[in-house]
Amino acid sequence: MVFQQGPDTQTGLMKMMFMAGFLVALFGLGALLSSGPSIGALIALPAGAGLVTASIRLRNAALGQQLYRAVRPADPTAVLALWGGLAGLIALGALFGWLFDTAGSVLIVAVWPILVAWYRRRRTALQVDSSGVNVGGVLVPWTDVAEIVVSDPRAGQQIHVGARLHSRAPVQVVAQHQGFDLAKLTAMVAKQGPQGVRVVVTGPR
Repeated sequence: MVFQQGPDTQTGLMKMMFMAGFLVALFGLGALLSSGPSIGALIALPAGAGLVTASIRLRNAALGQQLYRAVRPADPTAVLALWGGLAGLIALGALFGWLFDTAGSVLIVAVWPILVAWYRRRRTALQVDSSGVNVGGVLVPWTDVAEIVVSDPRAGQQIHVGARLHSRAPVQVVAQHQGFDLAKLTAMVAKQGPQGVRVVVTGPR
């Protein structure tokens, strides 16, 4: 008998990989901030970061079977806030460790995931999953959705995406042209949405 891993098992393995990598990277970062460069820290930090990166890629691949996400055009302010926040956290962590003679990396562990989640929400233009449609941060349940409307991706560099609703005004945002996949969006709406909801392409064909 061949054992097949179900979604719960795969999710558990990805979480274990993420936590293992996160703890190893945390150890390396803590050693680097408290004691300076060492062989252990210089090995642990990239090894842990590699495990975390691999687990995130596996998670994204699994999520790709459950949802479709299109992003907004590049936002330099958000990128600056994300990486500037990381630099600030590292500086504060070093100061925290120096003042209190402890691992300042705890501060990074606590705040960095919040920054990453904020950045992901800010970049999301459209997300379609089992709960409904998220258009620019506005979550619309499937029961309210009449159509998903997309401007023709071949008509320009930016794509207008939105939803026509049964009981309120439509919602619409601009999505980044690069990486936008109309076929995947259509397939995900057919998979997750109720019968009758479809993707409508507007503009010149």
